[in-house]
Amino acid sequence: MAQKAHPTALRPQDTFYQGYTHWNEPRFYYILSRIRHFIEACCLGTTHYLRDIQITRHAASIIIIIDFIHLHIRSKRRIKSRRYKENKLKIKKKSWTLVASRLQTAAKLIQVFTGTKKTILKVNRLKMYTRSVPKPVRREIAYYTKSFHNLKYDYARYGIQLMSLILKNKANTACLCRFIEQNVCSRQKRKRHYEFLRYLKQGLHSLQKYKKINGLKIQIKGRFTHKAKGRSRTWKYQIGQMPLSRLNTTITAEYKQTQTGYGSVGLKAWTCKNSPNATTA
Repeated sequence: MAQKAHPTALRPQDTFYQGYTHWNEPRFYYILSRIRHFIEACCLGTTHYLRDIQITRHAASIIIIIDFIHLHIRSKRRIKSRRYKENKLKIKKKSWTLVASRLQTAAKLIQVFTGTKKTILKVNRLKMYTRSVPKPVRREIAYYTKSFHNLKYDYARYGIQLMSLILKNKANTACLCRFIEQNVCSRQKRKRHYEFLRYLKQGLHSLQKYKKINGLKIQIKGRFTHKAKGRSRTWKYQIGQMPLSRLNTTITAEYKQTQTGYGSVGLKAWTCKNSPNATTA
């Protein structure tokens, strides 16, 4: 049997390389991938997701423009007094302050790695709250967002925000894969994976009529559930159209591999965006 090609291998894509004097094209893409890895490491354990990154070199300085998605667990209308904030001893582990301190350390590493004299980071944050999700969708997933379910479904509030951004074409496929990866790995108890997949399916189904993309497809395959003899399982879900055989459609794909308590798991996600050259049947 022939080996399947990557969905984006034969499709024309925009190149970011514009002819740098000190970096040839292979070195430029290697530096771009390493810098992206540094920035993604700054978001681990938080509700910040990297949407886009742009690198520009001018003289002896490097300018990095970063687009973040900041998802909030609690509502925007929740106001706390100054006395409550001063007396609170617990430090927020998912706050922007933690990400900003990590970015400051990453800027020094990038400067040494690229060999430049100055590194400039420009950060753009897209803030998202639960109230930004349409009200009918919030009613359908109200069971998961109850206050007494905060520990069991700790991903419910910011997860529906991320899914809403993806279907509105404001977030990329890598953000969705990272959200699924961190929650599949953390659901180690029996039947917790079923609850997360049920929530993922219900959230995408409720947001289907608000989508601004042609289609979305998710595939999870591997040992992520408790089954006898360590058998693997395949979970698929698709919204809209996913014409992988058409070369004139804009499709972004993301492949990831992670580990759970039962074995390895492969994650695949495809997003079909609107294309002016595509012909719909």
